[in-house]
Amino acid sequence: MARNPHRLIQEALFDNLGPLSARELLAMPRDGWESLRSALTDQRNGKGDLIARCAACQGQIYITTSHDRPLFAHYQGADPRCPWYSGKNKHPNDVRAKQYRGQQESVMHRRMCDLIAELAALDERCVSTMVDEYLPPTENAHGRYPDVLVEWRDFGRFAVEYQRSHTFQTELSQRCIHYNREGVPLLWLLSSFEHDRIPQAVSDVVHRHRGNAFVLDQHAIFASREENTLVLKCYLSNGDGYDSPVLTRFDALNFPDSQCPFLEDRLAGPLLEQIKQRRKPYFHALRSWGDRIDNLPVDELTSFPERKRIDRLIAAAFSIVAEAAGKPQNFASDHENIRAMMNTFQNSGSLAPYALLLTKLIENTSVCSLLKTKVGDHLRRSIEGHRKGRIEQVKERSQEWNLLRELLPEALDPFIRQRLIDADALPSWANVSDLREMQVS
Repeated sequence: MARNPHRLIQEALFDNLGPLSARELLAMPRDGWESLRSALTDQRNGKGDLIARCAACQGQIYITTSHDRPLFAHYQGADPRCPWYSGKNKHPNDVRAKQYRGQQESVMHRRMCDLIAELAALDERCVSTMVDEYLPPTENAHGRYPDVLVEWRDFGRFAVEYQRSHTFQTELSQRCIHYNREGVPLLWLLSSFEHDRIPQAVSDVVHRHRGNAFVLDQHAIFASREENTLVLKCYLSNGDGYDSPVLTRFDALNFPDSQCPFLEDRLAGPLLEQIKQRRKPYFHALRSWGDRIDNLPVDELTSFPERKRIDRLIAAAFSIVAEAAGKPQNFASDHENIRAMMNTFQNSGSLAPYALLLTKLIENTSVCSLLKTKVGDHLRRSIEGHRKGRIEQVKERSQEWNLLRELLPEALDPFIRQRLIDADALPSWANVSDLREMQVS
């Protein structure tokens, strides 16, 4: 009997971010699509507002994996009439029952939890430890049974979840959100870590810890007894794999307000460094070009008949970023500030075709108040000229827009911008202040 073809969702529509095709999802680095995967699940569990919808049926979707590759999937109860419908999902309770075989806690899991509590209690600051005991809620309707709950004097409480079996993304999300609301740092501790082949459930945990995998093995146990405090083995992601593990005290970790602790940020930090290196030659060229306007490293645009205009666009965009970063410098002209430069270039028509692009850039920077000045008026006139057929505006898929999105993704790439926001790592120049508090000068 022939099987029905397995249909895949070809495109998702992300609220406030825009469309993302299945091909673009596959092209993303792992930490990119895992950030989306986590945020979509968190929204489903009451945290955040990132929603993705199937472009065909508008039903909410999430990101799952198959053979270590990401793909979009409908939630349970999706419309079977959708052309990309792929059948009913397995119910999480059924999968969980099969995995645990009816036994929620093994003897070894209990022993390891007792050991974690014992090692944490070696610290002279230890006030109390609890293993698998009910923690009443303070901010939620329901409490939780943390594997281990520790309270240290002058440090406060922290929870440890010891992972021997694979924890489903939904459970991972629910527990992270719960302890965050309760103000209790949560550490996911792995029984082992085979970094050459990582199951998605383990990778989800590592992602929550910003590319850090924490393990309690014999080396960590020995070090804990030596130092009389909880010591962990930490594997740090390096993009291609993982560095050699290091031992770290629990209290030496970083504890962000809204996320799991980590030793080093191996997600947002490397991403920002890649972006910095990508635009470094442009800043170097802009600072040294003097009266010349044709020496930017834009080889892919050399065939453009409007090459000088594109160079000027890049110079204007980088001037806006310099202003937003508190280091004013006009790379595009001899005007004394970027307001005069922008007004002149819009009036003359030199940058009028890029009014939409420049407006989007300014909107997502700390100088967004410029849009309430004459700069905003000139940009709006250029955009209005486009609607009346006088000025052709470049589109979001144009070569120029794609180039600036690559160079300034903190402001112009909605998915990278969202990743940095979720990690509390968006640079100050790309942070938008509350418009109601802005003073228009």
